[in-house]
Amino acid sequence: MLTTTRRTRIIERTSPTERIASQQPVDELTERQRTVLRAVVEDYVLNAAPVGSKNLVARWGMGVSSATIRSAMAELEAMGLLQHPHTSAGRVPSDLGYRTYVETLMRETELDRADRLMIRHQFSQVQLTSNEWLRLAASVLATSTRSASVVTPAKARRARFGHLQLAEIGDGSRLAVLVLADGRVVQRRLKRTAIDQLAPDASIGQADLDAAAAVLNTELAGLSGPQARRRGTRLTPLAGHVAGVVADLLEEADAVGVEDVFTDGIVNVLEQPEFAEGTKVRAILEVLRRTDFLEQLVPVVTRHGGVHVIIGHENPNDAMQEVSLVFAPYGAPDSALGLLGVLGPTRMPYPRAIPAVRYLATLMNELISSQYGESHD
Repeated sequence: MLTTTRRTRIIERTSPTERIASQQPVDELTERQRTVLRAVVEDYVLNAAPVGSKNLVARWGMGVSSATIRSAMAELEAMGLLQHPHTSAGRVPSDLGYRTYVETLMRETELDRADRLMIRHQFSQVQLTSNEWLRLAASVLATSTRSASVVTPAKARRARFGHLQLAEIGDGSRLAVLVLADGRVVQRRLKRTAIDQLAPDASIGQADLDAAAAVLNTELAGLSGPQARRRGTRLTPLAGHVAGVVADLLEEADAVGVEDVFTDGIVNVLEQPEFAEGTKVRAILEVLRRTDFLEQLVPVVTRHGGVHVIIGHENPNDAMQEVSLVFAPYGAPDSALGLLGVLGPTRMPYPRAIPAVRYLATLMNELISSQYGESHD
């Protein structure tokens, strides 16, 4: 099974990111500069106001004068780690400052045990279906991080057969319910006339459907759409006909990209002062609605596994350059992968967001394995 790790210092070297990373003077920072940078980031995340040297001394007990802190802040600004807004004497972290904080200064912890138990309990209360997990994962992430959450279904690179059920329904027609190997569920009514023509002198009942489903669950296990279609030509008329329907469903699933995106907590972003202008949030929401953005993010996040942090201008999409993304893959790299994570202003509480995303990704991996009886070690 794909497991997330504690490593957060993974970042895809797109050209904007590479330019930022190449400037990073981490090894040059003195202990005082590191202490001041950490305090500025954490104070700004907490209070959403530019940070002055007097406030740092008062709130963080630096043990030195405000003049000494002011000098260290000026040095950090010269390095590109802090910025000096025109309207304030205080300073705020730059994207590079946040990156340095996440990489080397952040005090990272695991999600609290009480939070982990509560999340597991919540998942134990929902119906074991892919969509219910995804909705709950989005809700839990949004609530625990006070950010907006995004979760995409785990999608196989090629849809493969998982499990089939056939059932008679009230109007005399039959229903095929197919669970794909990645956990998605698709279904289709079988054409009544086509089924009746397979046995013109007898009625096809539930026992016949159960027998056909048992054959197909054995014969089609793990097969793709084209493979299922070829295998169906060697089966009995009923099983062969249903195999063709299954092949159609598998091939249709292949043609779908990131289809359903589960989001929650957009109001958490709207409440942040950085997004008081609704136009900024609308631009971000428009990017999320265009599933091509998430489709492009999948290979970036899944290439290395673990939690992946993209900060501000590290994102090449203009509309997303005032937000940070904290994402992780879940699923199995050789069969099906999805994404889950949070987004918010670059002034994000990273020590809370990163362990929350990591834990949810790990939990989703466990749920997928337990539900479908697979081990992806």
